[in-house]
This record gives sequence, structure tokens and C-alpha cells, in this order.
Amino acid sequence: MIIATPQGDGAVQPAAVKAVIFDLDGTLLDTEGLSCKAVIESFAAVGLTIPPQILAELEAGGNLLPWDLKRQILGLRGSEWVPLVLSYAQERWGVEMAHSWNEGWRDAPSSDAERKERDALVASFWKAWEVRSSELCAEVEACPGAVELVQALRAAKVPMAIATSSRAASVQKKRQRHEKMFECFQEVVTGDDPNVKRGKPAPDIYLEAAKRLGVEPSECLVVEDALMGAKSGHAAGCKVIAVPDARLEKEAFVSVSDDVLSSMWAFGSIASKWGISLDTPGMD
Repeated sequence: MIIATPQGDGAVQPAAVKAVIFDLDGTLLDTEGLSCKAVIESFAAVGLTIPPQILAELEAGGNLLPWDLKRQILGLRGSEWVPLVLSYAQERWGVEMAHSWNEGWRDAPSSDAERKERDALVASFWKAWEVRSSELCAEVEACPGAVELVQALRAAKVPMAIATSSRAASVQKKRQRHEKMFECFQEVVTGDDPNVKRGKPAPDIYLEAAKRLGVEPSECLVVEDALMGAKSGHAAGCKVIAVPDARLEKEAFVSVSDDVLSSMWAFGSIASKWGISLDTPGMD
């Protein structure tokens, strides 16, 4: 189902696209549950203790992060989301830490030693999360309709790339169960690529993906589930299709997306307006 089409019914037919670039986590692979579990377990790995009552509540909820936290970190790379998680845990869960991570900590006066300690904690937490995520990757499933859409685009001879905030080592683990789908992509650009200086919502990663495909950004269609990712694609000058989590406010995507869909299965209903002809049952 198409949730929103910002251009409106009287809009000029958009130019045909020459390539499609997908986000990975939450768009192609359903990593949310595994990612949340890895975040929670990373506290102990770096010597931080979540109070037993909070931990019990998280376990009762399927080891999912609270939505008011999860929605903040969707689409960000570790160096950006880890401080947000630490701040939330300190303020809302009462996790004790050596330094305050409350809003404004970046601007507060600090010594070189404190900055190094903060950087070390962020790096170690990010690494612990990646290690645990990798261990859980054997369980990751594809998002509904993702495999079918990718295969349909390949059959239509549409060049494709992945642009993900995840680091290369993490992507290698995640692709193990989904090698056939990954083989459909000409390029995979990761968050730690040396040519990607800034993470989403900056445009760097989508500009790099378009460059590697040999296609102008304006001729690329980005498929994203996260607002930060949609902003990244929009800032790069790409066309953007948002397939957001059902819990996200769809209105937030309208200004940075050309279409907002309820699922990958709805892509077939808009493919023709982008000059793409799909021949896949159910992809409508």
C-alpha cells in the first residue's frame, strides 16, 4: 500500500531512474530484534550494569529497546548512536557511569583525559555490539518482500547497490544466510568506507554508491526505512522511497521522500512511474 505520495496526483511524471540503492538494516534484513538484544548485552561487556529491574523489564519485552530510544538511533552509525544509548541508559535506567552523557555533554568543558575516556567507551561499546550482533547474525531474516523485489529488479536488469551504516566486517556476517540476494548487487558501500567521511543523514554514502554504479545521484532511487537514511538520500539528490517502521510517524518522511510505502510488496504499484517494469506476482 502507498501511504503517501508527496508530489500529488497532478505532479509531472518523474524521470526514469537508472539504478536503485538500498539501505541494509531494517530495509533488506530484519535486524531490529537482534540489534536491540546486542545493544542490551553490550552494557555488561563494557563493564556497565543495567539495574536488575530494568533488565527484567527489557527481557519481558523480548529484549527490544524502548521505542523512544530506538527511533532516535535508526540509520546512524555506531559513533553517533552509542552516545545516545549511553545518555538514555544513564538518565532513564539509572546506569552508573564515570561521566555524564546528558544532552549538551559535547559542549561542556572537559579535559583531554575525559575525552579519551569517552572515546574509548564509545569505541568499546560499538565493538562489543558488533561482536554480539555478528554472533546473532545466523538468525537474521530478510524483510518481507525484500528478496522478491531485489530479484525482480535484477531480472529487469536494473543496477543495484547497498549503502549501509554498518561496518564491512558486520556486513560480511549478515550476508552469510542471504548470499543469493547479495549477489544481485553490483556494489556494497559500508559505513567505514574511507570515502564515506560522514554518516547518515549526510549524503556521503549515497553519493559514493551512485559514483560506483556510474550513475548520477539524480538518476538513482534510494530505498530506506529510517528517517536519517531518507534524509541522506534526499541530500544526495536521489529519489527516495521510504518504507518506514509502522511505529514511525509517516508525515516525517514526506518532505524527504518521493513515496512512502507500507511494505516492499507495494513497490510494484509505483515501479512504472520510475520507468521500471517488474514482472513478479504479488509485487504490487
